[in-house]
Amino acid sequence: MKGTKDVLAGSVGGVLQCLVGHPLDTVKVRLQTSNKYAGMGDCLRTTLKEEGVGGLYKGIQSPLIGLTFFNAIQFLAYGQAKTIVSGGDSGQMTVGQYVAAGSIVGLTVAFVESPIDFLKSQLQTQYGGTKAKYDGFIDCARKIATQGGVRGIYQGLSATIIRDVPANAAYFGAYEITRKILRSPNESLDKMAGWKILASGSVAGVVYWVSIFPLDVIKSSIQTDATEWSQRKYKGWLDCAKQIYVQQGPKAFFKGFTPCIIRAAPANAVCFWGYETARRFLN
Repeated sequence: MKGTKDVLAGSVGGVLQCLVGHPLDTVKVRLQTSNKYAGMGDCLRTTLKEEGVGGLYKGIQSPLIGLTFFNAIQFLAYGQAKTIVSGGDSGQMTVGQYVAAGSIVGLTVAFVESPIDFLKSQLQTQYGGTKAKYDGFIDCARKIATQGGVRGIYQGLSATIIRDVPANAAYFGAYEITRKILRSPNESLDKMAGWKILASGSVAGVVYWVSIFPLDVIKSSIQTDATEWSQRKYKGWLDCAKQIYVQQGPKAFFKGFTPCIIRAAPANAVCFWGYETARRFLN
């Protein structure tokens, strides 16, 4: 029953996170993978001018469907990982144990998140004024699967794993540490005030991205690369990192950082709030 609650509550958190955070995620991906824009403001203005508000929600079908499933798996995995790491007593975990549990989650969810992010990124980088290669999420998935099979859908998996393990360790560690700092004497973690959950989720989201942002640039670059093997620019994540550094310098590893951090706080705040609130309702 505990696992079922984690799945359902995690799904609620995923939907809220996607609706709040997707527009700035589109800006982040476009800044990371294109030299078309002078910065976040220019990217926003150009996208709205050329494509309207809908341009900021390009590719939302993938994360909206995927994040519902992904967050369900993520929070289920986190609940199970805490049980494993703590030996069954998850109520008395140390900071190190939370970090270890988060690492396990990162390795687990990378296999779910990689195709979601890949399809989303392919759609997000279809710019206005050019003929679209894909008509939408289903068409994108169908064409790529037909062309490259399962391997094609998992373009960028290794880069996703390399990012997700440390990211989730930092993410869940920061969330639990912040909750404990904000908790009042005799206040139960399961019954904390809503603002404390929102604050903890905000901190977790910011820590997640600050800790691994250059790795996300590498992942985005690989996932927006050509889907045809013969046309690929990068041979793998290490080759991608080398090319970015040589051709664009170290600053390139922080392209899109501003919209990402601005998005991280509210998106992850509502994610954890949705999860905790839904879980209380189910209880």
